[in-house]
Amino acid sequence: MKIGYLFSALIFILVLFSSCQRKDVVTGTKGDSIIIGNDIKVTKDSTQIYGKGYFDYRDTIESYHMGYSIPRDSIYKVENLKEFAALNLLINKFPLQPGPYLDRGNHYQNIQKYREAIDDYNKYIELDQYNYSAYQNRGTAHERLKNYDSAMSDYYRVTILKPRDTIAYFNRGVVWDTKQNFWQAIKEYDTVVMIDPRLAKAYYNRGASYERVLNIDKALENYEKAVSLNPMYKDELIPRIERLKRL
Repeated sequence: MKIGYLFSALIFILVLFSSCQRKDVVTGTKGDSIIIGNDIKVTKDSTQIYGKGYFDYRDTIESYHMGYSIPRDSIYKVENLKEFAALNLLINKFPLQPGPYLDRGNHYQNIQKYREAIDDYNKYIELDQYNYSAYQNRGTAHERLKNYDSAMSDYYRVTILKPRDTIAYFNRGVVWDTKQNFWQAIKEYDTVVMIDPRLAKAYYNRGASYERVLNIDKALENYEKAVSLNPMYKDELIPRIERLKRL
């Protein structure tokens, strides 16, 4: 009797524990939907896959150069002394463990201390050369400091380690845009939409690049695609589309 009771209690605890697990992890895609845990959510715009809690995907024409690897408006509005103290302790105690350097670098980046972030990413990469996210994040920090060649080098490394990484190709496009090499930027955005044809932000940026080279038909095509995938662009892009059609 006791064994049966214990077994039943154990099953109840396991079921309760499983029901409390987070279900906000994207586990796959299906058509125009993303699969989050066991739930399927219909979406045309795949930016959701990358996590809207971390990135602002709805840029304006004036700010689209900022890229889509911008660290979120961090919950660490000011330097989180407790978090940094914990990481500093780990680094002092285990200086050859790479993880804390990456975490501390990310925290530095979130509070816009980009040089300190780069120092930590450098140390992490010295200890582990195969984590693409370290290069991705270091590239973002270099980009914020306008070290564009270094940023491009890091984004290139990401594509070696993870060939279908849309963020790296997208950010390369942003750097080319910033350097006013719009045709090269367009090529990068071409790669992004080939890998992920539902990423509205890529069409938005590619449309802006086409507009810069005065290819109005292509600009219109991309702006309209961006709006169809992400209606949040309507207020900004519909008037722009109408204006370009009158040219």
